Amino acid sequence: MKRWLRAMGVCVLAAGATACSTIDSLEPTDSGITLEVAHKPYAEVWKSSVNAMSTNMAIVEMNKSAGVIKSEVPAGIATWGEVVGLFITPTTKASESYKIHIVSKTRSTYQLTGQNWAPSVAARIQADLDTE
Repeated sequence: MKRWLRAMGVCVLAAGATACSTIDSLEPTDSGITLEVAHKPYAEVWKSSVNAMSTNMAIVEMNKSAGVIKSEVPAGIATWGEVVGLFITPTTKASESYKIHIVSKTRSTYQLTGQNWAPSVAARIQADLDTE
């Protein structure tokens, strides 16, 4: 019986470990929300993105030259937390338009609670840049 319980414990831990979302698991190809911002300089798009990704979240990774910002939301009473990624393309200073792709994932695949942060980040950026 002890052996069986030990084996089940190891299986549960292994399943939990493989089902976790981390900052490193966020990719620009993941499903999310994409905004298109036209007639704004990259510096303004970047600044607005940093502000949006730091509201109610902690920025964990930021690379302006790559157009990447990754944040995390800590665990709460009803959630294990979430991870959020923002990807800007192109990253050149002079462009007619920029695409901002926002991805939000819960920490665990099995997590029933949690928030999709992509819509609120997108709304903050749109409001800040006065875009629709």
